[in-house]
Amino acid sequence: MRLPIPAAGAVILLLTSLVSGSAAASSHEAGVIPVDFNPPMVFKHTNLLRTIDLTKPYVKETVAAIVENVSNKLQTEYFLPFPRSVIPHISSVEAKDKKGDRGTFEVEHVDFNSDGETQYYRIFISPPLAPGDSLTLSVTSIITSTLRPVPSTITQTEAQFLVYDTPKRILTPYTTEKQKTKFRFPNAVIPGYTKFPALADGTDDPALSGPGLTYGPYAAPTEEQAEKEASQVISVRYDHTGPLTTILSVERDIEVSHWGGNLATEERYSLINSAALLKDQFSRVTWTSRSYHNAPSAALKHLNYPLHPTTTDVYYTDEIGNVTTSRFRSSPKEAHIQLTPRYPVFGGWNYTFVVGWNNPLSEFLRQSPSNPNEYILRVPFLLGPTEPALTYNKVVLRIILPEGATDVSYVSPIPLVSQEEFKHQTYMDTLGRTAIRLEARNLVEEVRGKDVWVKYTYEPKSALRKPLTVAAGTAVVFFVSWIVGKIDVGIGRK
Repeated sequence: MRLPIPAAGAVILLLTSLVSGSAAASSHEAGVIPVDFNPPMVFKHTNLLRTIDLTKPYVKETVAAIVENVSNKLQTEYFLPFPRSVIPHISSVEAKDKKGDRGTFEVEHVDFNSDGETQYYRIFISPPLAPGDSLTLSVTSIITSTLRPVPSTITQTEAQFLVYDTPKRILTPYTTEKQKTKFRFPNAVIPGYTKFPALADGTDDPALSGPGLTYGPYAAPTEEQAEKEASQVISVRYDHTGPLTTILSVERDIEVSHWGGNLATEERYSLINSAALLKDQFSRVTWTSRSYHNAPSAALKHLNYPLHPTTTDVYYTDEIGNVTTSRFRSSPKEAHIQLTPRYPVFGGWNYTFVVGWNNPLSEFLRQSPSNPNEYILRVPFLLGPTEPALTYNKVVLRIILPEGATDVSYVSPIPLVSQEEFKHQTYMDTLGRTAIRLEARNLVEEVRGKDVWVKYTYEPKSALRKPLTVAAGTAVVFFVSWIVGKIDVGIGRK
């Protein structure tokens, strides 16, 4: 987390350029597309592999395709379609050149007419793809809240099975000469999955291999086949006896203190386990017995939380008070806390808690080499548990700067739904501290550790504001006490 001084200078240039350009129009204007929009057929897929990872409580779909420009012009826009019903559940879409040197590509959600059944993301290919050239495009999409437990209720001792449905052929506007779909599961227990007639070479479709299924390969369909397969769906039911932890909301406060050289962090969580509901009443005896043998369960037992090695003064509370069922371990290389709720959180159950800690400010803050009054703060946007895997419905980050901080600018690594700058009042403040509030929705734990960069100006005289305020307040108290002591409140004769 330590930021070298040369890097700080580079970050200042990055922040300046990004902030100054925020008011300008985007280089790629997203227009509203008509209901009957069809992307131009300027590409074709010579080979396509779709990998669907179901090992976590959300769906991670990676499509690797050899994309060829079949037009006679340079092409810069590749359209990625999704059903309208899936759009609200998309956490992120990332695209990159898997084998070339183009790196990552910019991706944006195209503004759409709400009447359209198919919505699009647009990938900007840079540099443009020349006619006849091809690239290996890798697109990773993370989709939340699409897995459902079947059956929807289970006992404490039963296994949990999830169901996921997806079209047999990937939804794409471009001709695909050959495609294959692979599934990855948490284990090899897959009691149900869609079966299709054997392939032309006589092999089963799908092919089962350990904790995975492979559908295809399929050649480009004829018009008759395309019409027939348009409604065909792959449905898989697999064992996932673990919690489906959903963070309904987390409010993350980071307070910067130059005077104390401290970075204080507090996070307030409200979560629910979206797993299958508990069929019968909870039995503490059964739970204790199965926990002794470490038997798998759909209940949330604990949250593993890695922290910065310099973390100190960790606390863990809930609505009742301090929670003692936690373990904090620290070493020069890492720190870790295991949070154990007061009770096992079964499907449909909620739990709220607060966790906080302190860090030396020097690990996250650097002065500008060109201006000693200018500071660069680098803090993670999200620093939540890594185990079990989980999703976030709402994340609010508040960064509270020292009183007197001015010229604040910032860069977020996460798309935001709202952002604001405001004044935060706390003890012994005069005008209040400058603070920023950033809000994001529908995230997963994989974004953990992505940093927010904040630049601000803080002059030495501002650092004296609080001690002078304390001194002035103390002087006023003594002066008033002295005046009161001089008042004669006696009722007798002098």
